[in-house]
Amino acid sequence: MNVKHQTIVYIVLSAMVLMNLPLYLVFVRPEIEADAGETVRIDQMRSQLARRGNTLSALKDIEKKLNESREKYRQFSAEYLFPQKEGTSELLKTLDEICAEAGLLRNRVTYRLDPEPAFGMQRLAITLPIEGNYANIRDFLNVLESESKLVIVDSMALVSEREGTDMLRLDVSLSTLFAAPP
Repeated sequence: MNVKHQTIVYIVLSAMVLMNLPLYLVFVRPEIEADAGETVRIDQMRSQLARRGNTLSALKDIEKKLNESREKYRQFSAEYLFPQKEGTSELLKTLDEICAEAGLLRNRVTYRLDPEPAFGMQRLAITLPIEGNYANIRDFLNVLESESKLVIVDSMALVSEREGTDMLRLDVSLSTLFAAPP
């Protein structure tokens, strides 16, 4: 009877396995596959999130450098450029002071503002007719060179020389830059 009982147990167990097989195939296996698919999708999302984190970090670095650059440009503009609004009058006042300090006579100044800014700067071209001896002109250039604001000597042209004197008349072409308004 023991063998018969054992056979019945095997048959019942085999029937249960055969009944569970369709249940496994219909309900459990799709859940396992879905879970595996979700795991892959989660890994992909983590990878995408890591890439976006790296991109965000790179963008923050760029933003930081851009802000530092803007601050340096603002400092440069404040320290070395004439202000946009009062710049022309301040520049002419400075040139008058430099001419007086160098002992030069200054004639009528002409200037021209470039119509279009370039690289965030607007250029002002100035023609400064001056009269004096060689030493005065050299002093003028030395003082102009030591000026804290940016003034560029583009050219100097000898207009005339008085015979029998050491007086020279020059047209000095200067330029400076203003920070263009935003």
